Amino acid sequence: MTKPPVHPVPADPSTGPVPLGYPYTGAPYPSYPPRPAIPPAAFTRGYRRTALALVWIPVALMVAAGVLSVALLAYADSDPTSNSGAGYLALFVWGVMLVGGPVLLGAFVPGCIMLSRSGQARDVRRAAGCQPPPVTSVRPGS
Repeated sequence: MTKPPVHPVPADPSTGPVPLGYPYTGAPYPSYPPRPAIPPAAFTRGYRRTALALVWIPVALMVAAGVLSVALLAYADSDPTSNSGAGYLALFVWGVMLVGGPVLLGAFVPGCIMLSRSGQARDVRRAAGCQPPPVTSVRPGS
């Protein structure tokens, strides 16, 4: 009976150098690829501002639509003339929320990713005390 092959275990950095080919420190499995590099734009204020806008504008729009629909339903319920226009308008707002939700989610998720990269860039800048790489804008055709 033969023994199964022994898989290498991640090296402890305190015992010596990490063998070549191992992933970044803290990777749970050796087959994980290395982390992607932080884009140079993530070090800028404009990148973080754009990320915050992509996160909070969809949240604010959905909250505003929810409050508007509840207010319209409350108004339609309290209307003594039995005019159902406000109720239909509330249903229309719910339809807009149903259709617009995935669109707003399509802005929210990249905003979260950008915010995470911006936080990583901020941590790198604090830990290393280095300046970010220069951001160069490349125009098509120039």
